[in-house]
Amino acid sequence: MNVQFSSLADVKKELLGMDDRDVIKTTQWPLYEILAHCAQTIEYSMTGYPQMKPKIVRNTIGRMVIKKFLKQGYMKHNLTAHVPGAAKIEKQGTVREGNALLLKAINDFEEYKGPLAPHLIFGELSKEEYDRYFTMHIADHFSELQLAS
Repeated sequence: MNVQFSSLADVKKELLGMDDRDVIKTTQWPLYEILAHCAQTIEYSMTGYPQMKPKIVRNTIGRMVIKKFLKQGYMKHNLTAHVPGAAKIEKQGTVREGNALLLKAINDFEEYKGPLAPHLIFGELSKEEYDRYFTMHIADHFSELQLAS
């Protein structure tokens, strides 16, 4: 399923409706882990990523890749890649618990007024670029979800 959101506000609407659905099947990680991973990536934009690619990568290849994603309006990436250096998401929870984590991360990001940390691959991003990137990142992960029949 190809999922697209226009903004993090659209993502929030989707999350708020997700609690009422039947079980959702995933092809890679459990749904809680997907939601927690997406929340983790947003949180790192405010606190700093635990491990960074070399500056030369962030300033060259990383910039080219994020510009491509932003221009085309979607991204495809390895849906089983954890954030380098981050603690593995061991806990598994309910859809409601995962939604709460991701909603909190989105709300914290929207309200955040401080300097944003460089992305581990893409380097310096504006708040608008991060917003668009997070929206595409979440949509890519949500593209693997299937409603249980």
